[in-house]
Amino acid sequence: MKRLITAVSTALVVTAGAAMAEWPDDKPITLIHPFAAGSDYLARLVGAALEERLGQTVIIENRPGAGGAMGTGYAARQRPDGYTLVTSYPGPAANYTNTYKSLPYTPLEDFDYISQMSYGDMVVAARLDFPADTPEELIAYLKAHPGEVSAGNNGIGSYGHMIELAISEEAGVPMRLVPYKGSPPIVTDMLSGSIDLSVDYLGESYIKHLEAGSIKAIAVVSAQRSKILPDVKTFKEVGIDLTAAPWGGIMAPKGTPPQIIERLNKAMTEYLTDPETIATFARIGQTAAPTTPEEFKKIVADEEAQWRPIIKKYGISNE
Repeated sequence: MKRLITAVSTALVVTAGAAMAEWPDDKPITLIHPFAAGSDYLARLVGAALEERLGQTVIIENRPGAGGAMGTGYAARQRPDGYTLVTSYPGPAANYTNTYKSLPYTPLEDFDYISQMSYGDMVVAARLDFPADTPEELIAYLKAHPGEVSAGNNGIGSYGHMIELAISEEAGVPMRLVPYKGSPPIVTDMLSGSIDLSVDYLGESYIKHLEAGSIKAIAVVSAQRSKILPDVKTFKEVGIDLTAAPWGGIMAPKGTPPQIIERLNKAMTEYLTDPETIATFARIGQTAAPTTPEEFKKIVADEEAQWRPIIKKYGISNE
């Protein structure tokens, strides 16, 4: 009996090893993007890069719904065989742990981490005549005018919303927070003077107006200054403990063989350290930032821990 068990165990190990050695075979790899088409530019770049380096077709599958929770949950339920991957972002990969009472997956437990793709900048922008030009002046003005400053964001529970709450915490006074459905209407209302400022992704909607001088940047919320706005201070450099950088990465269903994770990580690292990739990402306000699987897992865990107190204190909910 002992010999039989040993033989069976050995056969299973050999079979599993052979399967991993053959990965990927002729079956296409599906990279799920849990948001609508049009928001998948980086996913398509990464998919093409993996295709080239793995010699296998990579299909981008958009599965939007519930702010990314539907597609992310779907990915978690797929076989952990290396043929299903999912793009991951702060909400569905981390913060929904605290903004949803029930999810079809457990964000910090149901995935294996492959690599971060990139991170971007968050900017505090304002109408031109707003009487503050730096992070220090902003905090001082908020303290002197409690509840008077209006700030736009991309909706309840968005990165901008939570950062605005953190800024209010730092100043010790509230702001009037105004949720929007997208960046363009936020900028439009700043231009008209309907709102004073906003906290938002430093994307095309902001870059073109900042370059034109029709709005101004007061602060960058990243740990370091933005390459796009090198003259704009961060909160951190003036002694305010507030940093945030929206990131994206790649995950796989929990239980994906380590050899496959390692090969995917190697392919991602090769792509994201290529000078052409770095330049392509920079043009859209992103910094290519490959990591080890362990480093990416820590980024996700730190994200959840950073925003949990704000989410709990203000009862932020996506339901």
